[in-house]
Amino acid sequence: MSEISANLRDSVNEPPAILIVDDMPANLSLVVDSLADQGFRVLVALDGEEALERAQFSQPDLILLDVKMPGIDGFETCRRLKMNERTRDISVIFMTSLTGIEDLVEGFAAGGSDYVTKPVRIDEMMARISTHLALRAMHKQLVAQNRQLSSEVNVRQQAEAALARARDELEVRVAQRTAELAQANASLRLEIEERRRAETKLLSSEARFRNIVETSPLPFCITSMPHGSLLYMNEPFRKLFGLAAQTDTVIRIADFYVDPATRDRLVRQLRMLGGFRNTEVNFRRPDGSTFWAMLTARVASFDDAPAIYVGLNDVTARKLAEGKLRASEASLANAQRLARLGDWEWDATAGVIHWSDEMYRILGLAPHLSRPGYRTFLAAVHREDRALVRLAVRALLDERRPYGLDCRVRGADGVVRIVQFQAEAMPGGAMQPLKLVGTIQDITERKSIEHELLESREQLRELSAYMEAIREEERKRIAMEIHDELGQLLTALKMDVSLLKMRLANDSDAAKKVDDMRELVEKTIWMVRNVASHLRPAALNFGIVSALEWLVEDFGRRKGLSCQLWINGREPVLDDAHATAVFRIVQASLTNVARHAGASRVDVTLTNTETTLDLYVSDDGCGFDPAAARKGYSYGLLGMSERARLIGGSLRIDSSPETGTVVSIHVPLGEGERP
Repeated sequence: MSEISANLRDSVNEPPAILIVDDMPANLSLVVDSLADQGFRVLVALDGEEALERAQFSQPDLILLDVKMPGIDGFETCRRLKMNERTRDISVIFMTSLTGIEDLVEGFAAGGSDYVTKPVRIDEMMARISTHLALRAMHKQLVAQNRQLSSEVNVRQQAEAALARARDELEVRVAQRTAELAQANASLRLEIEERRRAETKLLSSEARFRNIVETSPLPFCITSMPHGSLLYMNEPFRKLFGLAAQTDTVIRIADFYVDPATRDRLVRQLRMLGGFRNTEVNFRRPDGSTFWAMLTARVASFDDAPAIYVGLNDVTARKLAEGKLRASEASLANAQRLARLGDWEWDATAGVIHWSDEMYRILGLAPHLSRPGYRTFLAAVHREDRALVRLAVRALLDERRPYGLDCRVRGADGVVRIVQFQAEAMPGGAMQPLKLVGTIQDITERKSIEHELLESREQLRELSAYMEAIREEERKRIAMEIHDELGQLLTALKMDVSLLKMRLANDSDAAKKVDDMRELVEKTIWMVRNVASHLRPAALNFGIVSALEWLVEDFGRRKGLSCQLWINGREPVLDDAHATAVFRIVQASLTNVARHAGASRVDVTLTNTETTLDLYVSDDGCGFDPAAARKGYSYGLLGMSERARLIGGSLRIDSSPETGTVVSIHVPLGEGERP
């Protein structure tokens, strides 16, 4: 109900918003100014599509809609508004110069609430707007009141159901109480009878008690008070202290205390309180060996004289285990100190928070000056990382799964450290997290090393890119020299051989030899062109598409495979570095197909859009496991991925055994590489 009241107050305080839709800006100025003068918040849209978007986003209180607009007209716009759940309740007033009955009927059929004719009369428009705004306000108020009434009805129904359940429970309790009273009367009669029988069994129970003490596995004794002489001891007591079954000497239990001060303290406690419970005492046997026992004693009487009844429990094993535990905790503390790892625990049921000493050290806090808690930790977190930590803790409580993050902390010593925060929730009853446990590890040094490694890797990548650029430039230079210099020399040699053949036309043997020389020169020219093309295809100078056409044709001819190139979109215009990288990736992919795939068909598909260049090399070969190939240090795949990365692109390999392989290259096109 408070939420509904708040919504009503917000709707009253905020000025009404009116969306004006007209494709003629000149028609808007007078209407906009008039509405603004009246204190309305005015929104403007120039066509129907924009009006639909603004209405859904801004939720105006009223829409002034022009009928004639480019694209979808005002009637269609109104229909779409009424079809939308978010905008169907917004009143629509048409602004139109159409005054025919058919137009008015169509406007109201489309969902319009009213209309004003053009040219717009401001007073009339203001009156209609005020009327519809008042109707909308009343509609909103009625909706809010309906919600409030529905809520009250639900509350009343729940209360009535609760009363009915309470009445049924009360009737059940009355019946149960009546049965309990009847059972209590019967029990009382039985108790009286039992008491009579108990009195007759009292003497026999004393005998049984002695038998129980004698056969009990726990040591037990009775000593005199105040001298502490042993009046009675059972067999487990004799074995624990190493005493003989029969002795004529008086044994005083005080002689077995390792520390006499402990015995004096316990005697004073017996005199003041009449007993004590679960007190650990160190004893020494007659043979000199020592042990620890847990004592429980009380003052009573034995043969009508004050005496002390003492029960013991040997806890030597537990004390040894506690010593080992303390040693283990010390080892853990040393391990945490050396690993710079602190642990924490929060028990929601007991409200206990535990921080290890190393956690205090990592946060730069003093254990005796700082209270462990979430607020103390959050205060130590760097200001810029606190929101991230809050989100992590909220996700931990909501999702109940282990969570980890790296954040910065600044302790009281002013030193900024990077820590790794790990936590998990231990669910309790009703799936509620009753305990949170976790660790904090100082990873400042590791982060520094990782940063240096990242910088080193980036430098290596930059060096690799530089070396690759130099290599491509050298290939280009060598190819041009071979093509220009050696090609020209071989061409001149071919011409000289042709002239020589003409002069030796009458000598058949010499002419045959000249033909052999000419054929040899032509083969050499072909080999020179082939070497130059593989160093740097001349087709690259005419664009990536020409280079790929040459590569696909050459691959199909040399390998005897069906290799097709498919172009979708216009030919991209790439700079030399991008074109060379894309060409080399496709060249490496086709080389891998020839070497490993055993394919019968290869398709190279280039798809070019305004913003991206996508290239796919697919085959119907045997396929492989990309993850296993990467683990085997496949430098070919690594080189392809690195080439794609150097031009701002990405490379993806989709393959599995017996399904073929698809190598996908995605390159975003910047301003310099647009088609």
